[in-house]
Amino acid sequence: MGDKQCCPCCGSDQDVIRKGRNDMRTVRHLSVFEKKSYLHVPSIRMHCKRCEVGFVWAYEFVGSKQRYSKCFRSHAVEQALGSTAAHSARMEQAPTSTIQRIHNEAVPAECEWIYEQVWEEAKETSDLVLGVDDFAIKKGHTYNTGIHNLKGETMLDLLPCRKLEELRTYAHVHPDFLLLNPKAVVMDLAQAYHTWISECFPNASRIADRFHVHGYVIKCVQAVRKTVQNTLSPRAKAKLKVAIGC
Repeated sequence: MGDKQCCPCCGSDQDVIRKGRNDMRTVRHLSVFEKKSYLHVPSIRMHCKRCEVGFVWAYEFVGSKQRYSKCFRSHAVEQALGSTAAHSARMEQAPTSTIQRIHNEAVPAECEWIYEQVWEEAKETSDLVLGVDDFAIKKGHTYNTGIHNLKGETMLDLLPCRKLEELRTYAHVHPDFLLLNPKAVVMDLAQAYHTWISECFPNASRIADRFHVHGYVIKCVQAVRKTVQNTLSPRAKAKLKVAIGC
């Protein structure tokens, strides 16, 4: 630990002096041999004569007024991201509510880092295949659109819309999207998606996803079955139903 600490107001250490200490701080650190470990550090009071403000010595390994070290928090978040907060809490022998709070505090920065990584990967992929699909937040009322890197198995973005003009606005305000160079885009048969993708990526092949194609095929087969089944004997009707999986 150095001898100097900068004032949080003026940013200078020239007029900062030590002015006693409070009780020792107890900071939970990484477990050692599956046992809890704690760091006991002095809580040193500081005073800036220029600003006439008091503050406490700030340590690099733990945040202000926090009882868990940065290493502990980082490790707990990694465990929670790979499973659940409850599982991480059992592994770290800490309250679930504490691990959940630490996780929630770390999520925005973690999401931003992941977002940058997946977009960089998509821009560097030479045989990029995008997936565009909507899903209902409230069936019949509210829909979102997901944009996926299908080969990389990652979600690139989530749009709170699916109308053509809103999709065009997204492409306009997100230049990184137009920097992608997909060789194909897989989507459903919605006209808005096909128009949007043809405008953004005119050289990309547009492919109807198999879920919707399969649905249309089944619908057509069922229509044919209903047309001809009345002309068949009861035994033939039963065999026809079994043959097409009704």
